[in-house]
Amino acid sequence: MGDLVHSWGKVGLWTFPLNIGYIASYAKKIVGSHVEGRLFKDPEVMIKQIKHDPPAIVALSYYVWNFELNNRVFEIAKSVSSEILTVGGGPRFTNVNTTEEDALVFMAEQPYCDAFVYNQGERGFAALVERFIGVKQGIQRFFGAELSGSILFPKEAGRSPVVGPPVDPVGDLDEIPSPYLNGMMDEFFDGPYCPIIETNRSCPYRCTFCSWGIGTQKLARFSLERVLAEIEYISQRCTRAVNIYIGDANFGILERDAEIAGKLRECSKTYGFPGHVSAQWNKTRPDRVLAAARELGGLGEVGASMQSLNTETLKGVKRKNLPLEKVMEIRDGLRDSGITMPLVTELILGLPEETAQSHIDANKIFIDLGAEIFNYNLHLLPGTEMYTREGRDKFIRATGWRLQDNAFGIYDGKIVVEGQEVVLETSTMKRGELRSFRLIHFLLQFMWGRKWYFDVLKYLSSIGIHPMDMVLSIAEAMQTNEGDIGEVYAEFKRDHDLENFGTLDELKAYWSAPENFARLKSGEYGKLNYVFTFKILLEHAQEFDKIVLDQAHDLARGRKNIDIAKFTEICGEIIRFNKEMR
Repeated sequence: MGDLVHSWGKVGLWTFPLNIGYIASYAKKIVGSHVEGRLFKDPEVMIKQIKHDPPAIVALSYYVWNFELNNRVFEIAKSVSSEILTVGGGPRFTNVNTTEEDALVFMAEQPYCDAFVYNQGERGFAALVERFIGVKQGIQRFFGAELSGSILFPKEAGRSPVVGPPVDPVGDLDEIPSPYLNGMMDEFFDGPYCPIIETNRSCPYRCTFCSWGIGTQKLARFSLERVLAEIEYISQRCTRAVNIYIGDANFGILERDAEIAGKLRECSKTYGFPGHVSAQWNKTRPDRVLAAARELGGLGEVGASMQSLNTETLKGVKRKNLPLEKVMEIRDGLRDSGITMPLVTELILGLPEETAQSHIDANKIFIDLGAEIFNYNLHLLPGTEMYTREGRDKFIRATGWRLQDNAFGIYDGKIVVEGQEVVLETSTMKRGELRSFRLIHFLLQFMWGRKWYFDVLKYLSSIGIHPMDMVLSIAEAMQTNEGDIGEVYAEFKRDHDLENFGTLDELKAYWSAPENFARLKSGEYGKLNYVFTFKILLEHAQEFDKIVLDQAHDLARGRKNIDIAKFTEICGEIIRFNKEMR
């Protein structure tokens, strides 16, 4: 089984493959001595093992960052033996889109995949393995009647996919043996992996852009004793990682989450792990969030991932946010307890009913609250309501394709690149309007989030000039600059153009060309925000400083309460201070 990430040519930091660990543990419990299994994260290691010791089944979890990679691994498996059963799983298929029509599309895109287990995988995969054993691994006889929890893809010409009915999710999660406590995760403590734990499953919210919780009816939980035992087990063994991820949709939704947070802090003091906790916080119980955050004692951030503050947008995506005043109550409550936690939020551009002004206003509000803001462009995830034809037709007017971050490589001699479908135009935002925010988002992260010009922005804020207005002014100045900064913007624009391919095939063809793939291999093309941060700081700092000073001067000019000479002197001093700090 593989939960694969692109590992070619680089060493990354990835999570333990807990997802397939659960599924393998459950299958072993149900099928017993009939199966042996091994888990993989690194595709190059898995490919070598498939060739060296061909298995009966290769099963891979599907996400947007490994779609093409999985196809390549399945292709290699089939080249080793056509009798190997290839099985997909993960949120590519959910109750929302498990139809023969969508299965036909997948079948054409993934010709080497024999079956797909949809929704939660434990029961569906165990049933699939039992059938495969029952037909004595005769792969052609495997494609008989429908199979509950799975889609089958017969390879005979003219045959359509066979869609089985869904299976009930596991209600008592302790039915699934712990892949930590049974030792299945042990080998990953020695690699570049961060542990991830799950304390409960499902999500009471059904945001149309998200697949979290689809296929479940109510919140299910692992027993508290088991969760605490897993934290102890992990903390005793984790010497290479600092971070632990909590894989819950809403940490802090249960009263017991405070005890779990306390256990994490206790282990941090005892074993030196974890050094940091990443969590998606609950959106409706600020009292429980505050209690859990207090118990963490500063080991993580209090996240308020709002995605939007526009009430019509929230209705359009069926989302409920924690009210801002409650978020601030949590922050103030932590301060009163002597705990300083940074406030972090996420906003998504391109959601239904969002406008340029409402997006700007949301950023302004969070800047005023002192939050670090991560702005993302909406991308469409298979298995979600928004991905369906009906979801697209309602709000989306155009989409395009961009390279998935760090998702490329050469595997067994073949180039593989991953694409991400992004929203380019909606019913309330024209393409050019939405596109213009790419530079604005970069400048917000560069100047405010990563704090390279934070002191300047804070000073402007103190005299009534909003940091967002300063960012907008600098974005406009960069686009009209006739010097080096204008060249930087032109280069930024050219690379941004590579985030707007018309089709996935166009993207794959472009990045597979030798001269373009060489840019990926060398690192010349990568995450735009990081590339251009250091291009400015290391190559054009003086010119950018002048842009900052000029725009600050323009925004201050004419304001009655500002002494321009004194203001200019102070801004210059702050810019020089920032340079010395760098």
